[in-house]
Amino acid sequence: SLVSQGGQDLALGGPCPGWQRQRGAVRGALARAGGRLGPLLWLQGRELCEELRSHGQAPLDPFEVFTFHTCSTIARLLFGDLVPPAGELRAFSHCLGELLQVWGLSSVQALDLLPPLRALPSPGLRKLLQLVRHRDTFVEAQIRRHRVGSPGELGGSQGSGGCPSPPGDTVLAALLGHDPGARGGPLSPPRLHMALVDLFIGGTETTAAALGWAVAFLLHRPELQARLRAELEGVQGPPGPGDTGRLPLLQATVSETLRLRPPAPLGLPHRALRHTRYQDRPVQASVGEGRWEEPLRTSPDQERFLAPGAPSRSLLPFGCGARSCPGEGLARAELFVFLGLILREFRLEPGPGGPPGLRGSPGTVLRCPPFRVRMVPCQPP
Repeated sequence: SLVSQGGQDLALGGPCPGWQRQRGAVRGALARAGGRLGPLLWLQGRELCEELRSHGQAPLDPFEVFTFHTCSTIARLLFGDLVPPAGELRAFSHCLGELLQVWGLSSVQALDLLPPLRALPSPGLRKLLQLVRHRDTFVEAQIRRHRVGSPGELGGSQGSGGCPSPPGDTVLAALLGHDPGARGGPLSPPRLHMALVDLFIGGTETTAAALGWAVAFLLHRPELQARLRAELEGVQGPPGPGDTGRLPLLQATVSETLRLRPPAPLGLPHRALRHTRYQDRPVQASVGEGRWEEPLRTSPDQERFLAPGAPSRSLLPFGCGARSCPGEGLARAELFVFLGLILREFRLEPGPGGPPGLRGSPGTVLRCPPFRVRMVPCQPP
């Protein structure tokens, strides 16, 4: 309740009419903004590669870089030309990562399981509330900036301080009701606020974690890196969201990474292990045969997604049904483009500690253990 402003968000809120409208509005706004996704991802991917190149070949922690650029992608979709300054956005992306880590602490989780503990001093809870305040202050500032820069508010198209009017195809414009072609808006202030929080958290931490897992796996498979680079060199131009058919090995690598290490594994559907009843309705056991050969193999097996008849529909890393992630299409496109651009420009080599471990660290988001990687340029900038 503290994190979600009383359940006003998509991830934790109950399926009431307000929640359903909020979900429909977010899905519609993301679909409307999808027309500019290709150029936006290419631009953000170029900036990502420039930052990686700026480190030379010194070992670096890629997760911090990935977190900032996935956060920047969401900000550009949400705010268009009114995207906040890079320093402000970097501090916010760090806040989101720290918030999820603190929220996942056992001392904080225990407050939900054992309410009497709330009467005792809790440093973890104090830190969590501090991070939530930072998060909410940032989000409210962006909503005010967007409203001020909109036509008809505080002085017309230039708004306050000479800000240009934001494009109508931004996600926030749709959620504010400024885009007549988008359904669902305007949302109430609390649901608008929490919709933006969900988009930032869902589009930043989970995508950055999946990209980190892909790099970690590839550090163990230099021969796969070489195959991927050869595939990328065989097509004209940089990879785009619509190139999955032209780059099947890259697409299979993204899929296998998501299969082995789904960023939010607890969001997956479950199945009944035995016949039972729920509210007088029979629930049949659904233990069938496994969909994947050697499912727990720690080394990625891209070939399972390249073989004819591969059970791709059984891959549900973003959940399904009413609780599925509304940003699944964005996350998949982002992983595909960013990983393709990185492999097109760099050879990934382990840092001083060697290849990273592949056991996930517990928490709200399944992260790879911290590691360092050397980005060796494959071609001139």
